[in-house]
Amino acid sequence: MDQDGRSGGLRFEVLGPVRGLRDGVELALGSPQQQGMLLSLLFRAGRQVSGGQLIDDLWGDEPPASAHGVIRTYVHRLRRVLGPDVLTSLGGGYLLVADRDGLDTVRCETLVARARMLRADGRHLEAATALRAALALWRGESMSGVPGPYVQRQRREWEERRLAVVEARLEAEVDGGRWAESVAELTALVEEHPLRERLSELLMLALYRAGRQADALEEYRAADRRLRTELGVAPGPGLRELHGRILAADGTLAVAAGRAVVPAPRLPQEGAPVAAAEPSTLLVPDQLPSAVADFTGRSAEVEALRAALREPGCVPVAAVAGMGGVGKTALAVHVAHGLAGEFPDGRLHLDLHGTDGRPTRPEEALAVFLRSFGVVGEAIPTGLAERAARYRSLLSGRRVLVLLDNARDAEQVRPLLPGSPGCAVLVTGRTRIGALPNARFTELPVLPAEDAVTLLTRVVGPERVAAEPEAAGELVRLCGQLPLAVRILAARLACRPAWGIARLVEQLGGDRYRLDALRSGDLAVESSFRFGFDQLDAEQARAFRLLAVPEVPELSPAEVAAVLDRPGPVAEELAESLVDCSMLEVSAHPDRYRYHDLLRAFAQRLGSDGAAVEQVEQVERVERAGVLARLVDHHHARVAAAPGSPVGGRAARGGGDYVAVGALVGQCAKLPRPAAAAVPALDRLAELLLGVCLSADSGRATRPLGHAANALLHAALEHGDRTAEARARLVLGRLLIEVGSASSALSELLRARDLCTAHGLPQPLLALAHGSLAACFVQLGRPDEAVAGFSAAVAVRQRAGDRRALAAELLDLAGAFARQGRYGAANRVIDQSLVVSHELADHALEARARDSLGSIAHDRGQHDEAVTHRRAALALTDPDDHRRTGRILLRLVESLRAAGRGPEAVETAERAVEALTLDGDQRGRGLALAALGDALAGHRPVAPRVLDGPGPAGDLARARVCWAEAHDILAPIGSPEADRLVPLLGRGHPAGPPRRRWPSWLPG
Repeated sequence: MDQDGRSGGLRFEVLGPVRGLRDGVELALGSPQQQGMLLSLLFRAGRQVSGGQLIDDLWGDEPPASAHGVIRTYVHRLRRVLGPDVLTSLGGGYLLVADRDGLDTVRCETLVARARMLRADGRHLEAATALRAALALWRGESMSGVPGPYVQRQRREWEERRLAVVEARLEAEVDGGRWAESVAELTALVEEHPLRERLSELLMLALYRAGRQADALEEYRAADRRLRTELGVAPGPGLRELHGRILAADGTLAVAAGRAVVPAPRLPQEGAPVAAAEPSTLLVPDQLPSAVADFTGRSAEVEALRAALREPGCVPVAAVAGMGGVGKTALAVHVAHGLAGEFPDGRLHLDLHGTDGRPTRPEEALAVFLRSFGVVGEAIPTGLAERAARYRSLLSGRRVLVLLDNARDAEQVRPLLPGSPGCAVLVTGRTRIGALPNARFTELPVLPAEDAVTLLTRVVGPERVAAEPEAAGELVRLCGQLPLAVRILAARLACRPAWGIARLVEQLGGDRYRLDALRSGDLAVESSFRFGFDQLDAEQARAFRLLAVPEVPELSPAEVAAVLDRPGPVAEELAESLVDCSMLEVSAHPDRYRYHDLLRAFAQRLGSDGAAVEQVEQVERVERAGVLARLVDHHHARVAAAPGSPVGGRAARGGGDYVAVGALVGQCAKLPRPAAAAVPALDRLAELLLGVCLSADSGRATRPLGHAANALLHAALEHGDRTAEARARLVLGRLLIEVGSASSALSELLRARDLCTAHGLPQPLLALAHGSLAACFVQLGRPDEAVAGFSAAVAVRQRAGDRRALAAELLDLAGAFARQGRYGAANRVIDQSLVVSHELADHALEARARDSLGSIAHDRGQHDEAVTHRRAALALTDPDDHRRTGRILLRLVESLRAAGRGPEAVETAERAVEALTLDGDQRGRGLALAALGDALAGHRPVAPRVLDGPGPAGDLARARVCWAEAHDILAPIGSPEADRLVPLLGRGHPAGPPRRRWPSWLPG
């Protein structure tokens, strides 16, 4: 802060991509949404803004549950960037202290106000100059890429203001005598904004003053047609008055308001000769590298780059970033060749060596470019500023395309940008290069699988790919669809006509050795990755190595912090910096990170010094074990912190990403024991896996959790860990129940119960074993044994004094009583559970109890009463708990249909599909689609004849679609509900009754 209380040296630019600078150095303002919060504070600088207002600004009417935490995180990050004196907490809100003159919108308003004063004094061309300076503050769409309703409103307002400034500038130029120069621009603007009457008015005036009275009158007729056709209205008074004055040849129109018109000097036309100081005959360089003959795909990226490079009125900059080997240069060269004819005055190209440790200095690059145009010897200035000025002068009025390959950063590129419209710049680099004027950024991903196979085909020939299509698909998958990797293997195949593609697939081996195979001549994927790695600083290099240790698909910011053993904001900044360097990717899910397969393999080969493969064994024993232990601790803490944690036998939703946890537990279970003190204990792994199993989606969870449980079971048996063995068998048993394989589940659950009783394992685990075994008996149709099992679980919970778990167990016992037909006993047990839920003020438990009452009423044929109970359960359920909501809705559909309330059943089934889709519950979504098909058909479907029922033909057609989609979801996961749908769809089983697939993760 300076002595006046202002944030010295700090300024912001929002009329384009959002930028913050302190003393000319660009600041890292974080994610687009974080920038949105900054803008909310910035436009209200000097005023307190409440947290609630910020939430409304960012998310509108649908904020996430974590909104307040996100706001606090953003404030923390921005304070670190801006300084604690710039962003402060005040009375439950936040205050940004910033110099208003440091904001480009304020500078714009100042210039517009100055222009008004100059216009009032009759100094029209000086006013136009001020307005041009105001317009130069825009560097593209205002606040581009920043989300949120508040920013959207600001963006619309400032884009409207920009057009108003354009109109004011043109009006000043027309009044200042620049009629002919204004006509072309006004014509283009009228085409772009045909209903904006002020532009048509200015065009008419400029045409008239340029001596083109007939054209001015024709423009009025064209504006009249547009307004009447599009809006059904006549031209406004301004247009009508000007039209009348032109018809009357009003002499005052020929003079600008306030003083006589002084014609401005004519500007040089495009392509006119440059200043005499330049060489008398300039060369026309054509330096583009040869285009790649087998360039494949990238149609969307090609069109986006072409559009960006054709943007009028500025020097457009198109920047392409991506990981090594992804094809940035090939794309840029392809686009440049396609546009070569549009740049007749030259096509420049230079490799800036930004990734190989010897980056080209800007002054060296400028000397190369000046020589390319024939400026040689002493005519080349010595300093960077002088060379850049000479370069810009040379390109002024010319149409030149500049291709800058392998750029390091904006500082290297900025001096190489031309200064006047007509030229365009195409930049490639590993790093996301921001802070360039008029820049459009493109992140280049790997090739889609189909395009990668096409690339392989173009190199090796269609006959070989057609002969082994599956092997070809597997080959590009093992290449991670990385163009460089595909080319290397394709070249190897092309040189060996006798080789089959399958043979090469077999030779690729595991991930770590795959990189050795991806080498051909001077091309090597690993070398490309090494260039990028060598540019990282020590902290980035450590993060790059350690984040590759867990063999999980993605990592959340919290998981990144756990792996790196760094505070959350520091860890996230490190991850984001790796993304910016194209060494890490952002996944399709927001705020999650992932590796490309080959980059992960490269990272796993690096030792602690980032170099020695021979150190990998030591790194695996110590450092890798520590990373995995920290990540296990992170997930364990999340599960333990959830309400009704599995330590007590129940788990709430939110136990963690089951795919990641499954992979993590499986990886840890296979570690040698003891490998290091940091290796997580088997029982701790088993407790984590069981906790996530109790909260995970029953459809998609079976494979990752099943494989992990199997690996854990083998490790527990090998090392004699009875507690881990019991937990692993409980996971396997519960997963098998979920997919309808109760007979297979029974042996696992009996063994788990016996282990608990024989070895005195913890009481919550024993209760869970009794309850899981009882649930298995329910599915097997053995209600007496189910009652005994749930009763045993209740007894354990009573001894342990766990009232919440007891209340939940009572509801399971009530369900078992109901299956015996003992409805009175069931209701009494539910009443006991309700008493506990009321005492604990636990709405989720009460909702379960109301739903149980609905099930009993339904079974007794009291369908309207069942509907009432289940709607009461819905009212008590957190609407954000999509899984629980969806399952209650499913049961409500059943009661509505039984009560003959068909339209309500259809609407409720649609809500169930929506809720379970939002939750990601694969099996639940399949069940909901089946229920929706049933409701649409209007009957309880048991055979194809129901399709001839009374439902409308459209509903029956839609029912078939729902059943088909449900079957396609349920059948692959072995769900027994899929069998019921087969006859409804007319899909016979030629070999007899359907045989359910034996799960690949099942032990034995």
